[in-house]
Amino acid sequence: MNTGHAEIAGAGYAGLTIATLLARRGWTVTVHERSDAVREIGAGIFLHNNGLVVLEEAGLMEALAPKGTRLLRDRMVDHRGRLMQERDLAVTRTRRWSFPRQAPLEVLHAAALAVGVEVRTRSVVRSATPEGALLTEDGERHPADLVIGADGYRSAVRTSLGLTRVERRLPTTSIRFLLPGRQLSPEPMSTEYWSRRRRVALAASGPDHTYCYMACPEGDAAGSEVPVHVDSWSDHFPRLGDLFQLLHRSEPYKAYYSWVQAHAWSRGKVALLGDAAHALPPTLGQGSNLAMSNARSLVTFLGRFDAVADALQAWERAVRDTTEATQRWARYYDLVTKYWPNPLSGVRSRIIWAFGASPQLAARMRRADRTPPITESAA
Repeated sequence: MNTGHAEIAGAGYAGLTIATLLARRGWTVTVHERSDAVREIGAGIFLHNNGLVVLEEAGLMEALAPKGTRLLRDRMVDHRGRLMQERDLAVTRTRRWSFPRQAPLEVLHAAALAVGVEVRTRSVVRSATPEGALLTEDGERHPADLVIGADGYRSAVRTSLGLTRVERRLPTTSIRFLLPGRQLSPEPMSTEYWSRRRRVALAASGPDHTYCYMACPEGDAAGSEVPVHVDSWSDHFPRLGDLFQLLHRSEPYKAYYSWVQAHAWSRGKVALLGDAAHALPPTLGQGSNLAMSNARSLVTFLGRFDAVADALQAWERAVRDTTEATQRWARYYDLVTKYWPNPLSGVRSRIIWAFGASPQLAARMRRADRTPPITESAA
């Protein structure tokens, strides 16, 4: 494999994964992180097969597994407690782990440092050049044989190269919590409740936490309120009143869904990775998984071509279709929740049941799960 020096914007899942994989193959790597520490939001994360394969190949799951929960079932339930869909994940050969969001990031960070990656905090990237350099706000120029923009959906790297086709916030409110204890989720499973245009879910997240997420249209003022509007949410989900009392007293992380499409994922010696290239609603839990899987595939293509620019273009051709298909399905899921007419909720329940019962439809929606990263052994 050709080696050289890489400069990376962003120390999230995408940036630390590609940094570690490159350094293990002889590259020198510097990662620039705008925050004063490498950290994630106080919420949970689901890791699926395509992300897990990357962590397993890198030998990181042994350290990570005790911090998470391998989920055995998932369910969708309506506001009356009626089952809309239930899956035995072992039967469907679906692997899904749930973690506090900081846990995988800490493992990736430690792995990067262990192989000599330099992580510079408080280093704000302003732009990149196609010839191969990152420019930071302190006026420094950081030349490289490969530049990675893994700096999120508002990517300065993408913007500076004129690669943005679409960058917008979607009108969906997301409120997330990482709750102490497993009283609300004693079993290794996740349950998502639907009522009109709102969703709330609980999932076991490691031995000591429960991950809770809520979603509703941004225009739903009461549903978007923090602290949580107990009466409004209890009206939608009468069986969960005690949960909303707890959430009202808990620290929330409130955000909105984002959507990014780029004209291309690379220009010259610069590649976009993760949300910088393809931010998508978190409805399928695939944002970080796609970032890690695409990072692993990128390393493979860098080993197949002498010229970095050629490798980046071939990599994009190989992985972009699966990524954008997943984007579309994640958006469909959001739209079905957000705009479905309330009087037709029963019809929606039947549609969801049909998706769960159809292996063909499920496979299309979960295409990324079933598409492993491209490795050196692939034809």
